[in-house]
Amino acid sequence: MHHALEIQEIIFYIFGHCDQPSGSASDLAALARTCRTFKDPALDILWEELPDLSSLAGCLPEVSFSGEVCSFHRSLTQIEWDILRSYARRVRRLDALDGLSRKSLRRYWKPLTTEPLFPNLRHLWFDYTHRATLLFLIPLPSLISLYIEVNKVPRLFEDSIQSFARTFPNLNELIIQEGPGVEINMNHIDPTFICKWKNLHIVLCPRISLDLITLVQLSRMPELTWLDFTLHRTLPDEVSTSSLIFSKLRQLTLNSECLDPISHLLSRIQLPVVAHLVASIRFCPSRQDLSSFLACVQTSGIGHSAREVALDQDYISDPSYVPEARPTFGFRDLQPYMTFTNIRHINFNVACKVDLTDSELLTLASAWPRLDVLDINRGWGWNTQGGITPNGLLQLLQTCPSLHWIALVIDTRGYTTIPPSLPSLGLSTLHSFCLHALDSYIEAESVPAIAAFLAGLMPSSHFHLSAWERQGMAWLPNRDVCKALWDDLHRRVKAVRQCC
Repeated sequence: MHHALEIQEIIFYIFGHCDQPSGSASDLAALARTCRTFKDPALDILWEELPDLSSLAGCLPEVSFSGEVCSFHRSLTQIEWDILRSYARRVRRLDALDGLSRKSLRRYWKPLTTEPLFPNLRHLWFDYTHRATLLFLIPLPSLISLYIEVNKVPRLFEDSIQSFARTFPNLNELIIQEGPGVEINMNHIDPTFICKWKNLHIVLCPRISLDLITLVQLSRMPELTWLDFTLHRTLPDEVSTSSLIFSKLRQLTLNSECLDPISHLLSRIQLPVVAHLVASIRFCPSRQDLSSFLACVQTSGIGHSAREVALDQDYISDPSYVPEARPTFGFRDLQPYMTFTNIRHINFNVACKVDLTDSELLTLASAWPRLDVLDINRGWGWNTQGGITPNGLLQLLQTCPSLHWIALVIDTRGYTTIPPSLPSLGLSTLHSFCLHALDSYIEAESVPAIAAFLAGLMPSSHFHLSAWERQGMAWLPNRDVCKALWDDLHRRVKAVRQCC
């Protein structure tokens, strides 16, 4: 055997190719059986990530399978426990606690030794259920990343999370989120369990309300870079002006019923290096609320460092909602965004009407030469007969050459003449380009001309076009007719691109 194959780094690099999508687990298993030199590296890669516990349990004798769930019906012997540990010690990531019956899982957590079952487990992702409470009784000394998806809050959930710091002492990343399509109230959970760690890098608990003690402790964590939590309306009043400085925080998401508490908190904390700020709200802000929010963003020190500023209102189905009562936001309301000269991603998405002309949008865009994403009310539409003309869209792309994801309304009225060849914008044909036309009104006679315009404008073969998609536009007139026309337009653009 060549001496190079005795170097662990080279072996891991070579064996890593067997773990790619084009490789297979059987290749790694065959390598593990080849010789003693290959055994440990191959097994380490083979067992590094597990989707659940079934494959680990399959190493034991007398295991029965019922579908994808396996069971064993007696306590483990010392020999069986040693076999189990010989594989479990190689696991670095576990994505679920499924694959074992509940009784078998209990036997898993009753070791015949004081040493942990998963001494090198670093990443744990799972859905929280009653069976998960057993996990928190065993130590995971190497765990640095914990992701819990909660679809309901069992009775013992709060007691379980209070034990996290004891069983996972070296945690860097804590993520507790509700499952998709599920809305869970976690405001009753005492957030001070977070304070038991001293070196968290990421804390994402969007449904947990933080108190002042926890917020102060987080501000003192030297490596905290990402924070996401629910902001209770009274918390900003408890914070002394400029007393909290998050010196390394790069991403901040604040979830609140209304925008005002978010503005209030931003006026009282310092965020010198935050690049991504997201304000997630449930109710539409007034024009004054928006003005205060953008002013407080500047006060907090984000202005120069900001790469993304997002204001996002959740969609709530409310039969009593009166669409005509929406406020209208225009150039003067959005003008404060021009102070973010290094911005790359703008997301303005609230239940309002939008009134912008070509010249106004181009004036705004002139302050954002590095802009990649421009999302103006994708979830709710503009509710206007106007919008940005095709020529305005062309000038926008010339002003912001990096722009590849756009959500705005296109004014197609009177655009019925197929344009000549368009000037080259220097857009890459390799990168994807997304254009969301929102609630753009269109008539059948404009479809061929707009399709030709977009096909000539967008060289990317990965061009995506959509319109009238979101629930917030469902109540608008002519939705079904316009959506069908835009779908036809998209098919025409794709057909042209395939011929190129």
